[in-house]
Amino acid sequence: MISWGTEAAVELGEIVRYLDGIPEFAQLCTVDEQNAAVDALAAEFPAARLRRIGTSRLGEPLRLLSIGAGPDHALVVGGPHPNEPIGLLTVLVLARLVAGDPRLRDGVTWDFVPCIDPDGTRMNEGWFTGPHTIRRYHEGFYRPATADQPEWTFPVTDERAWFDRMLPETQALARVIDELRPKFQYSLHNTDFGGVFFILAPEPPGTAEDLATVAAAGRVPLALGPIDTLGWESPGPGVYLMPPAESVIEASARGVGAVEARHGGSSTHYASRHGTTTLITEVPFWRVPQAADARDSGQPYDEVLQRTAGEMRADEAKLAELARWVQPELCVPSPVLRAVRDFLVYPVSMAATHDLVAKAVTGRNATVAEVFGAASVVHMLRMRAASVLRRQLALELAAGNHTPLLREGYREIDRLFGAWCESAAAEFSEEPYPLRDLVGVQVTAALAVVRRLGLV
Repeated sequence: MISWGTEAAVELGEIVRYLDGIPEFAQLCTVDEQNAAVDALAAEFPAARLRRIGTSRLGEPLRLLSIGAGPDHALVVGGPHPNEPIGLLTVLVLARLVAGDPRLRDGVTWDFVPCIDPDGTRMNEGWFTGPHTIRRYHEGFYRPATADQPEWTFPVTDERAWFDRMLPETQALARVIDELRPKFQYSLHNTDFGGVFFILAPEPPGTAEDLATVAAAGRVPLALGPIDTLGWESPGPGVYLMPPAESVIEASARGVGAVEARHGGSSTHYASRHGTTTLITEVPFWRVPQAADARDSGQPYDEVLQRTAGEMRADEAKLAELARWVQPELCVPSPVLRAVRDFLVYPVSMAATHDLVAKAVTGRNATVAEVFGAASVVHMLRMRAASVLRRQLALELAAGNHTPLLREGYREIDRLFGAWCESAAAEFSEEPYPLRDLVGVQVTAALAVVRRLGLV
């Protein structure tokens, strides 16, 4: 049984005021820049200490920065998805904040994994310096196949969704979770368009309201239409509860005829064995006002979801045909190629989810935010799939494998990729949020939840 904390030394109003101290950032930080900053922080504060916890697949040391000496632990994980680098800055800001304020570590030790997937993050660093346009982001985009993600390769021992192929990074994080048995775990993510949303497992009573306060104070509106969380239970606007691992895996295989799971459970699922409360904060990169618009769109929600499901299937058909066309001549081994295969499955799986949820929302209109949420999934998946296929073909050409078929294939995917980037920019926005605001929301969201748990 979970026992929620009742004593809070720091009030929510004080937590919100920490936003005033969040620095401005000119750009995102690379893995090397983050490593240097972590080293400097550990040297500056006597309460901080560093140790190695594992090794990435390419030989990068994985480290843990611990601050404080309290019996309870709050574990913060940066970079679980390498195309989502806002959290690398958040780790540095939050670590410096708790190192400098004894009240925030009175009775609790904060433990930071600065970047759990440095190999994948380095493959994204080409777009970190900007300009942060939709096209530039996707030109340098890399997100591993789900089975190559430290976040989604924790073991699942249910016969319906068996998974036991843990990555070295996953094994390292699992060892830390089992050692620390954290009361709080924080996985730092960011999404593409719209507003901020939160995922909890479970929800300490009152947390949804606190997170809404944090988002408003941080000048990042709540995303009121589900994107990755369609069909999930929601205790409040912009807040969702993580389903069990078996349900998530079943959903990812929906509509694609998968015989076995392509991935395992998440760090959220693994930590739950210790009674851990996990928070995921998904901050948006580009500002889209429709994401927070709760007005009636005038469109039946089931028809919206059925339409977007059809668009995703049409996109998949185009990409799959092109991939089959070039497949016989691909010869460069690359993690990008594994990602291509995954991204050809995502649209079919998500389309099946849209169809399923459409049956449950018959009889009501979608809000403007819900229309945006459904449409953003179409744009997100088509651009990601096109970008990784385009990147693989570029690798082939750069390696000297420039057959006529591959040259023609690259021209075709480049044309499709460009058209889809332009379509997203026309429908949504290329105005990025200030990095300071996104980091501020992630920092204060963490403090709001640990306050609810009675840790600060």
